[in-house]
Amino acid sequence: MRNPGYVLLTTLLGLVLLTLLAAIYLTTSLNSPRTARANADSLAGFLAAEGGLNMRAALIREKFIGFERPSGTSPGDPATACRGTALGSGDFACQRYSLGGRAVMTFVRETTRNPDGDSGTVAEGERYAGLGFQQYSYRVNSEATLGAEREATVQMEFQSRLVPLFQFAAFYAQDLEINPGPDMTLNGRVHTNGNLYLSPEAKLRITGKVSAQGSIYRTRKDRAGCSSGAGTVQFGDSAPLGCLGGALSDTQLSAYQGQVLAGQPGLTVPSMGSLDPDPTGSLGNELWAKADLRIVARKSALSPTGFVLLVQDARGVTDGAATAALSSCALSSSAITFNSSFYDAREGRNIQMMNVNQQQLMNCLQGSAAFRDAAGNRLTVGDTTNGGLALHFSFDPPGGQYGVRLTNAATLGTSGGVQPQGLTIATNQPLYVQGDYNANGKVPASLLADAINILSNAWQDTDKTASTPSVSTAALKASPTTVNAAFLAGIVPTQGSSYSGGLENYPRFHENWTGVTFTYTGSFVSLGPSRYGVGRWAGGGNRYEAPTRNWAFDESFRNAGQLPPLTPRFVYLRQLFFARDF
Repeated sequence: MRNPGYVLLTTLLGLVLLTLLAAIYLTTSLNSPRTARANADSLAGFLAAEGGLNMRAALIREKFIGFERPSGTSPGDPATACRGTALGSGDFACQRYSLGGRAVMTFVRETTRNPDGDSGTVAEGERYAGLGFQQYSYRVNSEATLGAEREATVQMEFQSRLVPLFQFAAFYAQDLEINPGPDMTLNGRVHTNGNLYLSPEAKLRITGKVSAQGSIYRTRKDRAGCSSGAGTVQFGDSAPLGCLGGALSDTQLSAYQGQVLAGQPGLTVPSMGSLDPDPTGSLGNELWAKADLRIVARKSALSPTGFVLLVQDARGVTDGAATAALSSCALSSSAITFNSSFYDAREGRNIQMMNVNQQQLMNCLQGSAAFRDAAGNRLTVGDTTNGGLALHFSFDPPGGQYGVRLTNAATLGTSGGVQPQGLTIATNQPLYVQGDYNANGKVPASLLADAINILSNAWQDTDKTASTPSVSTAALKASPTTVNAAFLAGIVPTQGSSYSGGLENYPRFHENWTGVTFTYTGSFVSLGPSRYGVGRWAGGGNRYEAPTRNWAFDESFRNAGQLPPLTPRFVYLRQLFFARDF
């Protein structure tokens, strides 16, 4: 028989245990909702703070996408930032948002070491490995509060990298087609923000990395199948690839070990509108805003030439002294003249041409004290701002009947031997390059236009007219010509079975080049369709006969210090770290 005292003790201990369990259950039941609410509040605060951070980072990114650099002052010490009068200014100032019921305060600090940006080369293993860049670094802070309570603080540091486009042998903002007749070698990178179509009639070899936002087709775009002939495509030192009749599969692409890539992110680049005059600054057109000399041909019924020449500042205000000096040079040395006797068979009309005698214009610029840079200092041919001299030419108003022609430019400088550090010519009209360009004493140079037209050293305006447009005559036989300059221009894209002409016809020809060599060193960039030079490619015929193409990517462009002034860039962001405290 059990001891009665033992039974009583056991019963009491059981009651105590049950009481404790009940107390624990009640405490847990009451605290769980409180804990859940606290966790939810903390997460909501973090998400609100992260949202503010992303909004500020996006604003910084938009500045670079618009090809502007953020400016302003940060609010100082992060511990006291956005309190009292420590509010900063411009793109870095304190800015408040209301997100998820929280007050979110944000600000930005620039952490770039070099005031002019940090330069470097993209490291191996990264998407754009081997390309040179200029970068700026920023740290974005964001703090979320609910009432008087700080719930979360987050910060992110990232770099905005600007990569010059002239480091590509060929870059297209839309579909890129490369279908040459004779053998062709591209000794550099190729990228398109569209699809890439490769269908040569002979051998096409691309030595650099190849990438496309869309697919890579081993066929034509304008018709089913491949070009005639037993053409092959070779990437680097890989085995030649015959006609596939379609796109390269993931398995086929993987065999190239990262050197041939489809489905890649598109690169953010300027539009063709970036070539336009921008006196209000609303377009953010750097080529206009930062040009050293802006020459405008304004239509005038009172002028014997039909135009008056104006030199304008970035705001579109005419510089009287510089305009008078330029007009004097135009009269005395024919630095700039006008004529309407140039017949463009591709456009099917006469072009009202602004003829720029490069050497005489450089003589004018060097010999007159009337030309001034943005700081008010005397402008000379040897200007080093932004890497050299940048000139912008335009018509007011613009139109498809106008063009700008460059002559006497085999040496880019004065007749006395003064050369520019670099030279960029930009116009929103079609550009015609007549004769050798930058062939002697080569300097970093670029030509940016609505369309690029090449005229040989033998060209004469009188040899081709609306009544005699054919190139079959001996008078239209081209002579060997050399151009050393990066090209940026529009194209007329393939529409249905109407072929664009492809990369091999990016420069537009107008003569009988059969058996004649056109030597070119530079980079091909297309930002989209031409807006004024819209005549379609028609396979030569009576318009032109193709040259022997001795073309190469300019290897000096791999060095950022050897790029032409105001080289257009693409932008991408690189996140360094993300930290949170909540």
